[in-house]
Amino acid sequence: MSNRQQSDRIQSVRTAWVNRLRAEVLRYGSKDLAGVARVGVWLASFADADGSNAFPSRETLATLSGGSKETVTRATAVLEAGGMLAKRRRPNQSAVYQLTMPAGPVDWASVLYLYTDNRQRRARAAAKAAEMEAVLASAGEAHPEGVRGRSPEGVPDGCSGRRPRTLSEDPEGVRG
Repeated sequence: MSNRQQSDRIQSVRTAWVNRLRAEVLRYGSKDLAGVARVGVWLASFADADGSNAFPSRETLATLSGGSKETVTRATAVLEAGGMLAKRRRPNQSAVYQLTMPAGPVDWASVLYLYTDNRQRRARAAAKAAEMEAVLASAGEAHPEGVRGRSPEGVPDGCSGRRPRTLSEDPEGVRG
């Protein structure tokens, strides 16, 4: 290909979008963003060259990306919140997506929670909170004054009851 032919080549919006998404993953360096990008690249493969009219079903994207339908939903939500994707709902049909290019770098830290916050993670967090509540409740029953407990003299367990001496109170302190 001659130099003239190379300079005449124009990159399609779809290709530019995929390149931008790849650059964002490399810039941010997150495994979660790479999962979002995997769904995004498959979604872009259904778009026209100008980045419009992508309407694959969630089932199709889930099969292609190796995830679940919920993962596809969360990934598209991240891309929408990051300004890389616009979605238009159609009654009784799959959504139509438009690939969009944000002007500056995307603040992925503020939107990636949409991808990482799933039902399983919320269920584990709720179970852990209930377990901690049970531990604290049982510790409170064993020690009526709280988790640490107190000795009969009213001094917290593990303490001598005297405050430590400071340098000015120490008779063996600094000598002049």
